[in-house]
Amino acid sequence: MALLNFFKSEISFKNKLIITFFMVTFLPAILMQYFTYYNSTHTMTTKINELVNYNLIQTNKNLNTALSGYADILYQVFSDEDVISSVYYILHGNESESLLYASRLRTLLASYTYSKEGIRSLSFFNNNGTIVSFDRATGSSIDTLWNQLKDDSRLNLMQNLKNNQQGSIVTVTEKVGGSEDAGQFVFHIARKLTGLSNGTPEDMGYIIVSLDESVLSDAVNFTTNDTQTGKINSSNFLMDEKRNLISFSDKEKIGLNLSDIIADKQSLKNELPTHAKLLKKASIINYFPNEKTGWTIVNVTNESDLFSEMYDMQKINILAGAASIALTTFLIIYFSGFLTKSVRKIVNAMRLSQRGNFTVQIAHDSSDEFSVIVSNYNKMMITINELMEETRQAVQKQKESEIRSLEAQINPHFLYNTLDSINWMAIEKDEHEISRMLKGLAHILRYSISHSNKLVSLSEEIEWLEHYLFLQQNRFNNSFQYEIIMESGVKRARIYKLLLQPFVENVILHAFSGKKSGGLIKIHFYSGYENSLCVKLNDNGCGMDEAIVKNIMDGHYERVQSTGSGIGVRNVIDRLALYYGDKAKFFMTSTIGEGTEVSLILPSVNEIDVSKGELQ
Repeated sequence: MALLNFFKSEISFKNKLIITFFMVTFLPAILMQYFTYYNSTHTMTTKINELVNYNLIQTNKNLNTALSGYADILYQVFSDEDVISSVYYILHGNESESLLYASRLRTLLASYTYSKEGIRSLSFFNNNGTIVSFDRATGSSIDTLWNQLKDDSRLNLMQNLKNNQQGSIVTVTEKVGGSEDAGQFVFHIARKLTGLSNGTPEDMGYIIVSLDESVLSDAVNFTTNDTQTGKINSSNFLMDEKRNLISFSDKEKIGLNLSDIIADKQSLKNELPTHAKLLKKASIINYFPNEKTGWTIVNVTNESDLFSEMYDMQKINILAGAASIALTTFLIIYFSGFLTKSVRKIVNAMRLSQRGNFTVQIAHDSSDEFSVIVSNYNKMMITINELMEETRQAVQKQKESEIRSLEAQINPHFLYNTLDSINWMAIEKDEHEISRMLKGLAHILRYSISHSNKLVSLSEEIEWLEHYLFLQQNRFNNSFQYEIIMESGVKRARIYKLLLQPFVENVILHAFSGKKSGGLIKIHFYSGYENSLCVKLNDNGCGMDEAIVKNIMDGHYERVQSTGSGIGVRNVIDRLALYYGDKAKFFMTSTIGEGTEVSLILPSVNEIDVSKGELQ
């Protein structure tokens, strides 16, 4: 259906031919290229995922091994009889015994702290808030990391230990110190310490091993680099159940959510490490859960770097394809233009004919199907020209006949002599107003009857209008006034006689119907585009309904004849078409209770053949 609509569209025949060639030539090649690219990419991605999954299994084993090593140290601590006895006397001894055994416990914790690299601190908590700790970083049992962690960190840890009946727990990493200590993170492995008091089991407190984040980083962060560019191709890191980063090469990002880092477009700036940038590129991300901690090991592999050689090969293919497309396109356009040359000739000739040029003849030197169309077209244009000339002569003769018939209906000399006699009788009786009206009427008749279809100067037409409006003013007891404005640019303009009279008469008889005073007619003559003569006629009469105006503009005069204005307007529009063809424009707007505006745009007199009274 879409293809059928394409061939029915208004696209030129040449362009349809070109598009068809493109579809037949390039569409299969593009589909094949896309299938090859998709298949090769999918295969490589599958292989990479298999390799990455193997890497994640090994990384998970490394993580479990690392955590097990520190869990063993924790087991040694809470199974040490000296540790248990020291804790017992701290809890149940007198004050001096508590202080003595607290010091002894610090010494024991310090010795275990130095037993394995990565241990930051060993601490004992009891439920009463007693803390015995040794911090390897400060070498002190007083200035420990617990002074630098958040206040609720220890409380949350103790609460989790209370809920954990047996075994050890591993916490997520947390930052040590303020912003000036950026990059120092620790996590904890903790367990309840249980002993015997008076022969019954007793929860004596909690032993916590605090480890540097580097323990996780060394176990998990397996990174591969491009040997030539130094760019990171693949990297591992840890996140918890909430997708918050636990161990990451960029220490500033630890604690943030993975989705926030990936979505943060600002992180693409140069100051960020390449590991963070790796998350922003087109990457393959794989996940592997650690069953002991509930954490997830994440691997991010830079797809674009791994596929760079394949991309380079595809770029070469694309460039070669582009060159082939360019050459093929040139050939398609060239031969399409050659094949559609005859069609363009016929279309151009028909466009000229549509604009009124019926003398067009198309030259042809071929003997194909198009030559038959061209030959028949040329014959049709000759026939149309002959018919047009016959029609023009018939219309001209009919117009002259109608005008002569109107002039013959009354003897002009009889009217002039009669009016002249009445005029002298009025002067003898000092009826000067009557005399003025008679002179105006005589001028109107003389102007109207003689050569009614000829061009006159705009000054002559305005003089006649003033006589006509003066008589109508007296007829209707000065119920309206008029104002005629002629700009200097149109003084030499010429116009057909009595062209505006029907509009003026419609205003007086219909627009001012029922008005006894206050009526105003404005007639404005001015120059328009390309020296055209513009006439604007305004009145403040009763106005017309929008539907009536629309019918007049659409040429439905029979629908407005009941208003009394349709005949006069039709007369003017018919004369405009007769005299000026489609070069004259007519516009009308009206508002009920406010009045009507009529605008005429007439072509320059230089475009008019005055001797024939029609457009050249």
